[in-house]
Amino acid sequence: MTNFLKTIGLALVILAGIFLFSQLIPAASIEISPTNEEIAPKKETGFSKIISLLPLNKNGQASPKNILLLGHPGPGYLAADLTDTIILVHLSSAGEKLILISLPRDLLVKVPQGENLVKINSLYQLVGIEGLKEKVSEITGLPVDHYLMVDLTVVEEVISLVDGLNVYVPENIHDPYFPGPHYTYQVFNLAAGWRYLDGENALKYIRTRYTSPNGDFDRMARQQQIIRLVKQKVLSLNPLWDWPIYLNIFHQLQSHLQTDLGLIEIKNLYQVIKGMETNQINHIVIDKKQTDLLTGGLVPFGQQMVSVVYPRAGQENYSEIKEYINKAINKY
Repeated sequence: MTNFLKTIGLALVILAGIFLFSQLIPAASIEISPTNEEIAPKKETGFSKIISLLPLNKNGQASPKNILLLGHPGPGYLAADLTDTIILVHLSSAGEKLILISLPRDLLVKVPQGENLVKINSLYQLVGIEGLKEKVSEITGLPVDHYLMVDLTVVEEVISLVDGLNVYVPENIHDPYFPGPHYTYQVFNLAAGWRYLDGENALKYIRTRYTSPNGDFDRMARQQQIIRLVKQKVLSLNPLWDWPIYLNIFHQLQSHLQTDLGLIEIKNLYQVIKGMETNQINHIVIDKKQTDLLTGGLVPFGQQMVSVVYPRAGQENYSEIKEYINKAINKY
């Protein structure tokens, strides 16, 4: 029973934000005031917890693990298969540090084994998961060992199951073109300050991006914020009295989750992450502002001009990005 609940807990922590595990690491592009409820208790961690998760090299030592985390709108939404959340999670070989590498959805890339240029968020629907993994590996310089993908419907359902979240909204939000179900648009308004968000509005909060000065990068910060809050809410549930909630969450994950991770691997990954302290988890946002690795502008797509970003070193030149990531891995 305990292992089963931990398995559910991990999938939720990984998913519930979908956008994964940012255990108390706010992005620099948005300032969100922390609360006591967001401060995770300190716990011990160690190599023994990940020995069955990480593969051994020829010397019998564990190797680093890289897991690609993806979020997409899902059935019934406009552009249902666009992976608007793309995060590569790097777990060190000793299990003492976790680095989240966020790639912007508007990154202009060449289709693997092709010549066409597209936004990276469309690769999954064009070439499938293997093609997307190949491209992410090319950009970051890191092999992609596993993937975990969830559609956004589960975020709304899970937050509703835990009776919503109290969220600090740092600035007013007004989005007159928020994508709704069945290929519609809606108006989404949210005033700054502390707000109670049910599942539907929490989902809108993490998806809207056209009302913030930093667009996609502010959206990634809101995703991290919601992940932290969902994690705390789920971990506060009583395994005995709240068993029906756990069971409903499990059913939601079964319906909306795709991954090549096994249950044992998921359980062990959860064991590692929940025992980490704040300074063991770091987040890298590959962007124009925070890391200055990208530039961008408008490019023609069909009959319209579309805003994209691409490496400052040149189109398809990922040398600076890979060097930055490598230094970050060795630094933290």
